[in-house]
Amino acid sequence: MKERSTAALLDPLMTPEQRVELRQITPFDPTLIEDGTYFVAKVNGAIAASGGWTRRSSLYSDSAQGSSAAPLVDPEHGAAGIRAMYTHPDFARKGLGSLMLSTALAAARLAGFRRAQLLATKAGARLYQAAGWRTDEQVLVGTGDRRIVPGYRMSREI
Repeated sequence: MKERSTAALLDPLMTPEQRVELRQITPFDPTLIEDGTYFVAKVNGAIAASGGWTRRSSLYSDSAQGSSAAPLVDPEHGAAGIRAMYTHPDFARKGLGSLMLSTALAAARLAGFRRAQLLATKAGARLYQAAGWRTDEQVLVGTGDRRIVPGYRMSREI
């Protein structure tokens, strides 16, 4: 589902080189499942959307090992990270992305966090801005010296 979502909703906004690099820096992070902070929405038994949050300091994982070694964030002083938000293209723009986002924010709030942050793609930034997020910084992300994928560091109070 992640690959179909990325191919249909994000690839049209990127160059071929950016697409390759994006896939290098966004393997699914199993730590989200291990930490119990990842959610899915199913429609007729099929996963239609997914997304989650992390109490760890890493906003993305560039390895299949995940972010389990990243330090935990103190909810009193730090921000929860919103991570790995995907919507199957057949269900895009039907409110499931917003549902995943509000679920992740509610769970982070219940865990004691008062702020959230994320690193958005160009396609995702639209959803987050509509949900009250502010863009703190435009960045280029990638592996090593190949920082060619545009991203947006965003934050909000929860």
